[in-house]
Amino acid sequence: MERYVEVSTAPVRSLRDVARQLDLSRHEAALSYGQLSKVTGYSKSTLHRALTGKRCPWEVVEAIANACGANVSEIEEAWLSVQGPPSPVPSGPNPNAINTWKDLSSAMQALLTRSGMSLRQLESRAGFGKLPRTTVNEVLRGKRQPREEMLLSFVRTLDGEGELSAWTAAWRRVRASRGAGWIKPHQTMFVTPSPRILSVLGDIDMSEANCLAELVDNFIDACVEDGEPAGETPRISISFEKEAAQRRQDAVVIRDNGPGMDYETLTHAVALSWVGRARKKGLSLGFSMATARLGRHITIRSAKIDSPAWTVVTIDIPSMNRSGKWQVPVVSQEKVESGDHGTEITIRGLREPWRESKGEMLCAHLGDLYSYPIRSGRLAIEVNGRQVSPRRPCIWGENRSVPRRGGDVGAMVKIDAPLSDAALCLDCERLNPLNSIACEYCENSDLVVQRRRVWGWIGVQRYAHSSDYGIDFVRNGRKILRRDKSLFSWRDPESSVAIQEYPLELGNRGRIVGEIHCDHVPVTYKKDDFDRNGNEWQAVVAIVRGEGPLRPILRRRSGYPESSSPLSEIFKGFYRNDPGLKWLTPGDGRRAIHSQTVEWARLFHDGVMEYQSDEVWYRAAQAHDRIATSGGSGWDPHDHVMDG
Repeated sequence: MERYVEVSTAPVRSLRDVARQLDLSRHEAALSYGQLSKVTGYSKSTLHRALTGKRCPWEVVEAIANACGANVSEIEEAWLSVQGPPSPVPSGPNPNAINTWKDLSSAMQALLTRSGMSLRQLESRAGFGKLPRTTVNEVLRGKRQPREEMLLSFVRTLDGEGELSAWTAAWRRVRASRGAGWIKPHQTMFVTPSPRILSVLGDIDMSEANCLAELVDNFIDACVEDGEPAGETPRISISFEKEAAQRRQDAVVIRDNGPGMDYETLTHAVALSWVGRARKKGLSLGFSMATARLGRHITIRSAKIDSPAWTVVTIDIPSMNRSGKWQVPVVSQEKVESGDHGTEITIRGLREPWRESKGEMLCAHLGDLYSYPIRSGRLAIEVNGRQVSPRRPCIWGENRSVPRRGGDVGAMVKIDAPLSDAALCLDCERLNPLNSIACEYCENSDLVVQRRRVWGWIGVQRYAHSSDYGIDFVRNGRKILRRDKSLFSWRDPESSVAIQEYPLELGNRGRIVGEIHCDHVPVTYKKDDFDRNGNEWQAVVAIVRGEGPLRPILRRRSGYPESSSPLSEIFKGFYRNDPGLKWLTPGDGRRAIHSQTVEWARLFHDGVMEYQSDEVWYRAAQAHDRIATSGGSGWDPHDHVMDG
């Protein structure tokens, strides 16, 4: 039976009154903004504007009413009663009067205004990937020039098939005129692909998500100096544009608000990326591999804020392979606004079809990989108009501790270990002594100073899990290793046998976690691991874990002195998951409630306010001790709000 939340009978005089009724329905339904966002599909900011009466479009009002179980008919009647007289429908734009890109964007805006649709509705009606609202918004603001097929899809969705030929003629007229923005082409540049790239172009073993992450990495390298953004908060958007009629037109567009590159910088960077040279700024070897893995036709457009025009480089891999000549055309394109800057990469002919269901997985993947820079405000990522949220660590607060012999052990240990600077070779990416004149590995003399520092924290998760625990190792803001458990084992140097030291309890659940930043440590070309045989990685392990076993008894038997490494300290205080405050583990008076704490962690990640602090977990551990001591009948795990 459908449940209706009672609507207030107070007279409705304004949209704020409608919003107040909706907000009462939300409270009656006990829905937080985060939960309501998941049910309706609208962002929390959009919902907040609607529920405070600042902006109440009907589609948002209807979605909230349905989610809260309110009587939609009564809400609609109230909403309609406060609407003013309908505005006259504006006349349709005349495509025959369009002569410039500015005319075209204005006409498109007029067409959208006349329809009364929002960009979200337009995107939905057009079909997945055809009219991404972020791309359309940039076109309507004059920040981006539309492709012909995008314009026709826009007109067809809003105005039917009637004047398509006139709009086509308008687009081609503008494109052929001075207003098209194309200035003189530069001479064709040649690139010389590294044999390493050519050998794997057809079958690069990189997932789509990691290919896109590689492009994010290049953007971070260009925008960040010494770990801090050089200017405004770096933003990158990823949009997929799907053309149902022609698969080869499927595209992904990655754009940023970074400093951008002028003609000389961009062409030099493209050439070096295909040769395989490393770069501290600009484009890397991984850039070429990632773009080639994603698609066959690559266009890079970039400009600095003071550049007079965009520099556009087009890489057509199939035609290059057919001709045997790796020619790259470079042209200049007029800016719509003189202050425009940044870089835009468009990849067409995607090797794998992009399905809408992948969007949520990509958001989760990027939110995990770039958790630190996103949650610290150093980076913002958007996928098809949806803001990527960081995967935040669900850990006990720094103020929590447990009593142990020798003193209390805190639930978090911070690490900050500066190391001496080194010289990074831009050819082989090896580190050399700082005063080196040439690389001792490849004899290249192109060296730059590499700062070396190991920093971060080791802590304790509020829940124990069979797989969701371990240490994240971060390089330049990106997690290279996620939930890595290699430091929880010790290899006996005499027998070469690896001994697992954590977890050892029945159920194999762990909760030791961490986030270690080591920007100087070399990684594999796919960025899915560090060079574990190198001295740099071994130094990180020594700082975080120390030498010898973690378990004190095994340390003494093996002849190692007592360790004070961060991981040893946390291990000493939290290697068991026994319920109660002694080990900071929630329980019900009889046993640990692991499944319940995992559910609380889900609510934490969903943004539910009462689960953001560790208070719910602490009270459950405290209640376990009280019940176990008093001999009570046990605590109902569903009743998590307890007295202190």
